[in-house]
Amino acid sequence: MRVRLLLGPAGAGKTYRCLTEIREALQATPRGPALLLIAPKQSTFQLERQLLSSPELAGYTRLRILSFERLARFVFDWLRQRAPKMLDEEGRLMVLRSLLARKRDQLKLFRASARLTGFAQELSEVLRELQSHQLTPDSLNQLAQQVQDREGLAFKLRDLAAMLQDYLEWLRAHDLHDADDLLGAAAQILEPQAQPIHPAPRIERLWVDGFAELSPQELALLAALMPYCQEATVTFCLDRHCLENTSWLSSWSVIRKNFDTCRKRFESLPGAEVSIEELKRNPEQSRFPTSPVLRHLEQHWEQPAAYSGVPGAAPLETSLRVVQCPSPEVEAKVAAREILRYVRAGGRYREVSVLVRQLAAYHEPLQRTFSRYEIPFFLDRRESVSHHPLAELTRNALRVVLSNWRHEDWFAALKTGLAPVTDEDIDRLENEALARGWQGTIWHRRITVEDEPELTRWLAGLHRRLVPPFQRLALVLAARQNKSTGPQLAAALREFWRMLKVEQTLEQWAGAELAQTQRSLPNSVHSTVWSQMNAWLANVELGFPAESLPLRQWLPILEAGLANLTVGVVPPALDQVIIGAVDRSRNPDIKLAVVLGLNETLFPATPQPGVLLTEGDRLELERRHILLGATTRQHLGRERFHAYIACTRARQRLVLTYAVHDASGAHLNPSPILAHLKGLFPELEIKPAPPAGDWRQSEHLNELIVPLLKIQSPQSGHRKPARDLSELVTQLPVLGTLLHQVRQFQAPSLVEALAPELAGQLYGPVLRSSVSRLEQFAACPFKFFVQSGLGAQERQKFELDAREQGSFQHEVLACFHHQLRLDDRRWRDLTPAQARERIERIAHFLLENYRGGLLQANEQSRFMARVLIASLQDFVETLVGWMREQYQFDPVEVELPFGETDESPAWAMTLDDGHQLELRGRIDRIDLWRVNETEARCVVVDYKSSHKELDAVLMAHGLQLQLPAYLSVLRHWPNPRRLFGVDRLVPAGVFYVNLRGRPQSEKNRDQALADPGQARKSAYVHHGRFDLEALRQLDGRPEAREGDQFEYRLTQSGHVDKRCRDALPPAQFAALLDAVETNLKRMGRQIFSGQAEASPFRKGAVKACDYCDYRAICRIDPWTHRFRVLRKEEK
Repeated sequence: MRVRLLLGPAGAGKTYRCLTEIREALQATPRGPALLLIAPKQSTFQLERQLLSSPELAGYTRLRILSFERLARFVFDWLRQRAPKMLDEEGRLMVLRSLLARKRDQLKLFRASARLTGFAQELSEVLRELQSHQLTPDSLNQLAQQVQDREGLAFKLRDLAAMLQDYLEWLRAHDLHDADDLLGAAAQILEPQAQPIHPAPRIERLWVDGFAELSPQELALLAALMPYCQEATVTFCLDRHCLENTSWLSSWSVIRKNFDTCRKRFESLPGAEVSIEELKRNPEQSRFPTSPVLRHLEQHWEQPAAYSGVPGAAPLETSLRVVQCPSPEVEAKVAAREILRYVRAGGRYREVSVLVRQLAAYHEPLQRTFSRYEIPFFLDRRESVSHHPLAELTRNALRVVLSNWRHEDWFAALKTGLAPVTDEDIDRLENEALARGWQGTIWHRRITVEDEPELTRWLAGLHRRLVPPFQRLALVLAARQNKSTGPQLAAALREFWRMLKVEQTLEQWAGAELAQTQRSLPNSVHSTVWSQMNAWLANVELGFPAESLPLRQWLPILEAGLANLTVGVVPPALDQVIIGAVDRSRNPDIKLAVVLGLNETLFPATPQPGVLLTEGDRLELERRHILLGATTRQHLGRERFHAYIACTRARQRLVLTYAVHDASGAHLNPSPILAHLKGLFPELEIKPAPPAGDWRQSEHLNELIVPLLKIQSPQSGHRKPARDLSELVTQLPVLGTLLHQVRQFQAPSLVEALAPELAGQLYGPVLRSSVSRLEQFAACPFKFFVQSGLGAQERQKFELDAREQGSFQHEVLACFHHQLRLDDRRWRDLTPAQARERIERIAHFLLENYRGGLLQANEQSRFMARVLIASLQDFVETLVGWMREQYQFDPVEVELPFGETDESPAWAMTLDDGHQLELRGRIDRIDLWRVNETEARCVVVDYKSSHKELDAVLMAHGLQLQLPAYLSVLRHWPNPRRLFGVDRLVPAGVFYVNLRGRPQSEKNRDQALADPGQARKSAYVHHGRFDLEALRQLDGRPEAREGDQFEYRLTQSGHVDKRCRDALPPAQFAALLDAVETNLKRMGRQIFSGQAEASPFRKGAVKACDYCDYRAICRIDPWTHRFRVLRKEEK
């Protein structure tokens, strides 16, 4: 058995030598004993591609390219041995979560945090660290005794000892092995005493390449496998001269230590002939034949020497560039611009690599930037699939069963895309459920909607497709009293997936060009997730074969496994930029390398102590010769080696960047690696990233967006109109796709309008609307266009919002009025106490069935119902008291609709060009005072849930027209005798009244409680406008000088105080109603003219946008938008 240790610095050709020898062996003997190439898991695909890139090798059968994990499984198959039952990481986490739930009360320090999400993950990492250092529960307890002076650490060690003991006992009880034992188990069966009588097969040659370090388990497996190999080659990225004396500060220190360990282990093998071969630096055969700068960097990295240049060579900046950037986002942009320049010069994307120390801080900026610059890229990392549609479907299906079909869980399961229903059907179903309050057991049966047969049929079809799989899952779990073992639960979930045809759907997604259901992951992930989820269920079966747990306890256990699910993704294309971390990503043939994040604490990275054991805890253990993880020296040596690897990956050009501030704005310092480079290249200049703005330096179309927006901005002072600029852009084919992107970022035009012909088609010859809709037009024409023109509506929800509260109070008052009419009684015929009692009786009768039990849905709604009823009682009691004492008008109609029937027609107004405006609506209450048999004064009362007053400015600009418009409706009512019993209705007043009440504030509590009756009256004061001629009918008190129901005050001469706005002389009151009609006609004409611009008003601090439901559609910026300011009209 010959063992060759192949040494060489970066770029010396170690991988090239291995692949060449493999090609030669395959070409010489296509069939024969196995050939093995052991490499890191993430590089196996790239090695296969490199190997098959040679035209002389069309394929192979002898060779296996394996990671150590796959090597271990290969060993079991190769020796025809059954692999032990292994619990992988997901299973380990689920078992730990189960143990934490059982043993939480026994823990000393971790008792409170044991329930927290992610605690099982942290515990797993610490236990793995302890096991790797061969610490047993007994040794941990002994350590706890030794650190009694540090009580916190002692409690931690006891808790960890208890959890480790319980975990190991669980494994023994279930005859399981931890996934970390896989390599050890494979090494064990390779021992000679473990072999069966028949001879084991042989391996002709073995190559191990690409590892900076080998773990003890990996080295043990490799040493156990070597006796079966005729020849083995193990490569080390190491300079030969470092074998003699290596300082801990050296970049080679970690590799040297690993080399010594491996050599001693191999030399101890019986019959092993260990030799060392060095691949020396050869400028012609190295990685850097055309770049003296990068060759100097690699050769003198360990012992810096100033670069003096090479005659005839390209300038330094051609091969090496360092850029200072304001932020990581700009670093990503610099990388994108470098890549585009390289590709335009004839390079390929696959010849470029972007490297970072850790992807966590850079993957999002790189994804955004490279997508914007249309650069094909592959993120070399394991993708989390904890929120993949299948994982979401599974967890939410179990929650549906546990929570009795709670709305959030039910629709979260349906929205995964794995249910046999379209997105449109789900949206419609959810809208109906929210509006009607469907949840819980109502989904168990077919839903019938009265008077809507089409909706009932549609719901029945959905029920047949959606509900049975979930009902079957619930039935299977309930058959075991909701206490299932692992195999039973796994079987139930597999049947659930089968009924929904999950596997077929995932296969369709994997084969589709674009998987709409999973936007953030490549399509190939879906088939991998199916295997991963089945492996997750297998772990459930392995870990809990006989434990019967209620579903409530199962959920956190299953979630612990689901939250840790990740998959490795194979690069979906061959020509793309590889983005990866230095210690993970393998880039075999790179000509341009861009290294980002050369900042202190980022690269070199600082050690990250665990959460459960702090840095102080680790230092205390280190004093007792317990070293968990790498020492500070080892970590520093490892980081220096990573820096060496990152800076020697490229063949032709190396670009390094660092940021001045991180994404949150915190200051960052440059990395000491840059100072090291300055020692190698004294003439190296660190240049700032080029500023954005000069469109002539643009590398991609997206860089033109900001300059174009600035040109089109009104503040730019540019002479060329925006429309001409758009025409210029569209005339250039290369810029044709840019226009759409520019428009996406543009602020909405404030002068856009519909063509009158289009407005006529949209609204028809007759605009049928309401006064409140026209008030919306006055507030912002765009809002009216979206709501009334396009028909956009807010989603209706089954909740007791302000609108529903007001509707309930309106319905109670309407029922109160109709009951009195049936009894042939008036409001004033009741005493205040009788009115109060009747309101209470009516309200409680309506509570049960109002909006499907909305007011009884929960305790909060029931409390609010009591508040609403109490305020109505106070209101009616106060109003009836006024009617019996002073208010001479009588309510004759409530909730009176107009525009719905011929008996109550719409208010029609003729506009220009044959157009007509028809207004419809509903008047809350109409009060009459009969002048004689043919004439009556009328008052319109509008109920509100909060305080509201008429504002002269808002009325003048059309924003408060509803009350006076309703009075004008009565003024133009055709044949009023049929409904009101008189021939003519004379407007007398319009009023808002707050049904909740708004008591006047007093100076102190004693004054507020001094007169409860007066305080109640002040809470229900009517605000509005009224004709002075009707004052004595509104307030019949003969000596009254000030109103308590209405806002007015008389002077000593008997005239109305000028400061009173509500009381108007007859001429002004008539002019007010005439102005309303004029305003309505004006707005009708503007609507038919096509006016639809986003022009919201502002009055003082109040803006139309404050409570607008369509802000997300108009997209105006409230900070920069010029609002339409409402001012008082000059007389």
